[in-house]
Amino acid sequence: MSNRSFAIGDIHGCARTLRQLLKVLGLAKTDTLYLLGDYIDRGPDSRGVIETILRMQEEGFDIRPICGNHEEMLLLAIRSGVFELIEWLEQGGGATLKSYGVSQPQEIPRPHLDFMENLPLFRETDRFVFVHAGLDFTIEDPFSEAGRAAMLWERSGKVVPARIGGRKMVSGHCTQTLDEIRAGLKSSHLRIDNGCVYPGLPGKGNLVALHLETGALIVQENIG
Repeated sequence: MSNRSFAIGDIHGCARTLRQLLKVLGLAKTDTLYLLGDYIDRGPDSRGVIETILRMQEEGFDIRPICGNHEEMLLLAIRSGVFELIEWLEQGGGATLKSYGVSQPQEIPRPHLDFMENLPLFRETDRFVFVHAGLDFTIEDPFSEAGRAAMLWERSGKVVPARIGGRKMVSGHCTQTLDEIRAGLKSSHLRIDNGCVYPGLPGKGNLVALHLETGALIVQENIG
């Protein structure tokens, strides 16, 4: 089997769904998997998501995660003050604490916090740029620290291919229906967050993997 590469969007604590999707993919150690951030919050098992990623990395799978805005919010809740903690809790942080059986984010196991603290904001190949949300093309270097907020929070969907070497950008963050995701595969911005954690919304509620060589979508319905 030739080497394959995939990208998966926002998981948001849906550990069972992630594990089932990985089973469907039949991921091999010669494959590469890009994870686009937002592993935690809202869903039932954020701890299970992080444990799955760490275990697969330890077993030698080529898993390449990046940071999402929810990981950023958790870390800010630890580093900053009450306002940041309240903001994170309002955005689904309580579900993360529950999955760990703790009452404060500081009590999350150190290896899991280290994992989140060391996540890069983007990754690149010769064909793709992977980022959680988007890029700020109004600044000289969209990949610099000045572009941090856009990489985590941008919603415009704007891409200037010439600024990223004619490559396509692959992101999560903004939920898309399956039809919108499929239509977007023809564009320079591939947005693959189907809102896994929102199974009741029309056209949404699935965890989606994009086969980067073929453009195929592998869709796994939310099972928790």
